[in-house]
Amino acid sequence: MFSSVSRVPASRLIAAASVSAAAGCFNFSSTGSSGKNVASSEGQRVALSKSQFTALQVSKNEVIGEHVHKITLDFPHPTDTLGMTTAGMLMVEGKKRDGSGVVARPYTPVSRSDTVGKLELVVKDYPGSGNVSTHLCRARVGSTLSVKGCFTKIPVTRNKWKKVGLIAGGSGITPCLQVAEELLSDPEDKTKITLIFCNQTPGDIFLRGHIDALAAKSKGRLKVHYCVDRAPDSDWRGLTGYVTKDMVKVLLPNADGANNMIMVCGPPPMYKAVCGPKLFEKGKPPAQGEVAGFLKDLGFASDAVFKF
Repeated sequence: MFSSVSRVPASRLIAAASVSAAAGCFNFSSTGSSGKNVASSEGQRVALSKSQFTALQVSKNEVIGEHVHKITLDFPHPTDTLGMTTAGMLMVEGKKRDGSGVVARPYTPVSRSDTVGKLELVVKDYPGSGNVSTHLCRARVGSTLSVKGCFTKIPVTRNKWKKVGLIAGGSGITPCLQVAEELLSDPEDKTKITLIFCNQTPGDIFLRGHIDALAAKSKGRLKVHYCVDRAPDSDWRGLTGYVTKDMVKVLLPNADGANNMIMVCGPPPMYKAVCGPKLFEKGKPPAQGEVAGFLKDLGFASDAVFKF
């Protein structure tokens, strides 16, 4: 059913968190001009600062999939909250693999912004190549990780769009999941959401139980399509092989001006095929760049595409 000349193996769509959570646009307004920790509108203290790293203690480090860890970080005060505006990200500092120093990479929390006392990260390690991801996955309970933020990528608000399509690969699921949960948590929101989640094999699909439960509770508002590069199990009923233009056309919302939004999260090969690359200029934060790839062919303009 799904075929196209332009196609990308699902295995190439696995998104390193350092790529998938890179901010296309930052909003520096929520902690004040000083960037220091401030109280939220509910009177609770925001745990992090935009201007400096805060040491958070690791209270859990759980393996939830092949090279995938769920890491729980405790806030300095038990009543602190993250205070993040969805969709948002934070920066985590870690040691370089070669021991030459430290580097910071962006990550998207999987815990809700109003969760009290802690935040949770889902991190996929890339043995032999990851820097911060490996540092996080090896973090011992009781140790600390340096975190800074939070930074807004694109505000997600009630009924902003009629339909939202999400394309994620591997750990690129985290910002997509954040968007879906934000919309589904609002009883007044009516946005229809469709997710295509790509992995190498069925066994590599992490957070599947959580995603399926979210879809089941959504009363039809969230539809999920799993896509794998290969399926050794003959019982597999999801998509197999490649993400194609036909797949996007059939499964995701169609172009409808600014009414429908497609959000993409993945490494450069995925952006190139699906929506075109982000724009990187020296001395400037990443920009969205022009819409290209499948989405341009299907009539989507820049106001209806967001590249995480």
